[in-house]
Amino acid sequence: YSGYFDLVLCINMIHIAPWEATVGLMECAAQFLRKGGMLVLYGAYKIGGTSVESNLKFDESLRSRNPAWGVRNLEDVVEAAEKEGLESVQNVAMPANNMSLLFRKS
Repeated sequence: YSGYFDLVLCINMIHIAPWEATVGLMECAAQFLRKGGMLVLYGAYKIGGTSVESNLKFDESLRSRNPAWGVRNLEDVVEAAEKEGLESVQNVAMPANNMSLLFRKS
């Protein structure tokens, strides 16, 4: 199915999995999306290492359950995507202090 899909959608996974899962997601999205295809991520993110208090408490709670989990820095997610040829095209603020991140395969 390499280059077959127009869209990959990932909701609330990145923060509740080890960072390696995010790297794997980016690698697979880059492989399976056709040129111009979109990767859409939804969840809580930090910007510049910080966020609103509720997201910081959520991050603390996740890390107390598993140190490999946690609310990720937006900049790190974008960098991981760009390494795989996925261009950040839009970040959309969503309810409950979440964000949708949109990437396009170049």
